[in-house]
Amino acid sequence: MTKMETLFEDVKKACQEVYQAVRFGMDENFYQYAGRGAGGDLSSNIDLFAEKIFIKYLAKYGKIISEEAGEIGEGEFTLIIDPIDGSDNLLSRFPYFGSSIALMKDGKTLFSFIVNYASGEFFVRDGSFYKKGSLLYEKLKDVQSNYHARVGLFEKAYANPNIVQGLKFAGLKFRSPGAVALSLAYARYVKFVIFVGEIRPYDVVAGLHQCEGLYTYKNDTIIVVSKEQEIFDKIYEIVIKD
Repeated sequence: MTKMETLFEDVKKACQEVYQAVRFGMDENFYQYAGRGAGGDLSSNIDLFAEKIFIKYLAKYGKIISEEAGEIGEGEFTLIIDPIDGSDNLLSRFPYFGSSIALMKDGKTLFSFIVNYASGEFFVRDGSFYKKGSLLYEKLKDVQSNYHARVGLFEKAYANPNIVQGLKFAGLKFRSPGAVALSLAYARYVKFVIFVGEIRPYDVVAGLHQCEGLYTYKNDTIIVVSKEQEIFDKIYEIVIKD
């Protein structure tokens, strides 16, 4: 097996272990908070539990940068990990939460893996290899764009009322589910993805890697993605105007 194939297997094993906990083993202790993580958000015990699992499986590949613990170890490669993407959703028992993992070297993302624990579905990318699969079975499938989408995803819509009004005026429907990496992973399925706010590597590196080949705009506080140029142009104008 190649290094990336081995990494994929280890990432999948780690996510399967986390999946078992979040789906079938969420005891009361996991809902408690244990201070603030390196990313600035409050860290729950389930965040820390998931992080320990990823460190156990992935520390051998290089330096880890995680939302909870910050930088761990060193090496030729860097892994950017959000142990629980959408942890508020998980703690609220709202089924839209997962994990994101990206492997980087010299500032370039080489590998990404994003999983939705509510369904077990994951997306994996390594160069031109881009597939979806499930933690529950072995078969991988091609990721097909959905051109029948009726809604987009707007992360942090609650903090950007002017953009919300612009989208409403343009007749662009959206949902705001609360897990940035996961929303970016679904960019080929939905009409568009918008994120406006503080951009942290744990939230977006894996997702942006999986959005390669789509119409994408990114600056320090804004991400706009769509598979359709006409929709992308409309949203870009609305967001930048704000």
